[in-house]
Amino acid sequence: MSDKKKKADEPGYADASGELEQILQDIESGEIDLDVLSEKVERAAALLAICRQKLAATETKVKKVTAELAAAMEQDEAGDDRNA
Repeated sequence: MSDKKKKADEPGYADASGELEQILQDIESGEIDLDVLSEKVERAAALLAICRQKLAATETKVKKVTAELAAAMEQDEAGDDRNA
């Protein structure tokens, strides 16, 4: 399976987080079958990995954009100083 196809099947952050929250509620209820518990814990681990990856990717993008904005602002300020 290609990475693009795999990512297309992957839930978004909000969906993964919501599903993870539901799993936690199910586990905390204490009324979950042991076989189902094992499946839920495995799914929760996969969802956590997805959320962490999405958070890391978003952090990288935000840092890049803020660095670009800071550089653009510095250029504007340098240009303003030359025009003064």
